[in-house]
Amino acid sequence: MSTWKQKFVNDETRIVIIGCTNEPQEGSKKDFKKFFDKSIYFPFPDYTTRRLMWKTFIEQITKIRLRSDFPLSTLSHISEGYSAGSIKRTCENILTDYRITKLVERELTLNEFIGPLSLCACTDVEANEEFKAFTDIITGDKARRDREKKELEGDTGEQKKDVKKGPKKGKK
Repeated sequence: MSTWKQKFVNDETRIVIIGCTNEPQEGSKKDFKKFFDKSIYFPFPDYTTRRLMWKTFIEQITKIRLRSDFPLSTLSHISEGYSAGSIKRTCENILTDYRITKLVERELTLNEFIGPLSLCACTDVEANEEFKAFTDIITGDKARRDREKKELEGDTGEQKKDVKKGPKKGKK
């Protein structure tokens, strides 16, 4: 054993190996599960998270509260498949010091965000679905959801058996 290993690596040494990829679906799911004891899943943000990110990033940069009628919902929908970094970068590109000084004269519009957002990297729907399927398998979420679904179906089946039918009609 070389001297650096003798100094730094012994039976009590803990080593962490971090694997990072932007195309996990290209690898072997079986090998990933076998090699890594734990996995941390960083999904693309969902609608609610994207809405909150747009609002937070815009308000942090401008230091002004957004109008209640600002189309955050639309921005959230059109930014599906974009990462948090892409959304933040878009806000930073649009909200320059000059633009912030002009907010009083000209309020922000949805159209200002569409062009710069389209220049950011986006994951297409098919690749996003493959990524979700991969992480469902790796994290065990698919198996958990299937179990929960079966339990729910089983409960409703049992409940239907226990429910009595309406009152019997008596003889007149």
